[in-house]
Amino acid sequence: MKQSLTIAILSVLGTGYAATATAETTGNRYGYPVLYHSEISSARAWLDVSQNRWNEEAKQHDDDIGDSEHSRKKPVILDVRRIEEYVAGHPVGAYSIPFPHVTGSPSQANDQTDYIGYDISVDPEVGFLLDQSAKDGTLPIQNFVDYVESLFPDKDQPLYILCATGHRSVQAANALAKYGNYTNVRNIWEGYNGQPKYAYTGATPTQPLVALDLNNDGVVNGDDRDGWAFYQGLPTETKLQKNKLYRPLLSLYPVKAKPGHKSKRDADD
Repeated sequence: MKQSLTIAILSVLGTGYAATATAETTGNRYGYPVLYHSEISSARAWLDVSQNRWNEEAKQHDDDIGDSEHSRKKPVILDVRRIEEYVAGHPVGAYSIPFPHVTGSPSQANDQTDYIGYDISVDPEVGFLLDQSAKDGTLPIQNFVDYVESLFPDKDQPLYILCATGHRSVQAANALAKYGNYTNVRNIWEGYNGQPKYAYTGATPTQPLVALDLNNDGVVNGDDRDGWAFYQGLPTETKLQKNKLYRPLLSLYPVKAKPGHKSKRDADD
């Protein structure tokens, strides 16, 4: 049985976000409330959505139950990072459905400048905002959920949510579970970029924290983060497929995309 602990209100990375109420001890890396199904690693997410693996496991499943129709549903990855982050590089085959920041960064509460984003101040289980003056946008959370429903109406559809470090993905996952009643939403724990890995003394992180040079190149930098595109080394691309782009703001994507190739993005949550 999962254990839980009470998390005191705390700020994260200098933002106006907070972990409140109870958070699963086996949950996301920021200790935020968990309304969605569970966590999943970047590596496992890729294995699950990989076409070859899916074909093999689906066939085995059908053989085991004597069903010629695939009863299992293939998971999909929803990349909720900003449009510009997705364009710079994303997991192969991932859908671009940005949340809560669609493009740009907010400078004020309910920002109505060139920034486009969602009003997450209305729900602390989605926004995790410390106060009503925290920076966010104006779009209703339900708009995000409605768009996902237009693509994936089946509430049991496995949805794997990814952002840069596993922060916005928790917000999006909670929104889909709470407002969309999706039952199989999982947060990709490390995110696309990830966070540094730290040294341990026995079973306890060394204090003060010591970031590790994972690729042993003599420099501790962004390449040593634990995310999809860095330490995990999982497939990425810059190829843009129109059917996987956020249609309401399709004009914000480049008209012509460069051929797909492995790419890394330094933007964080």
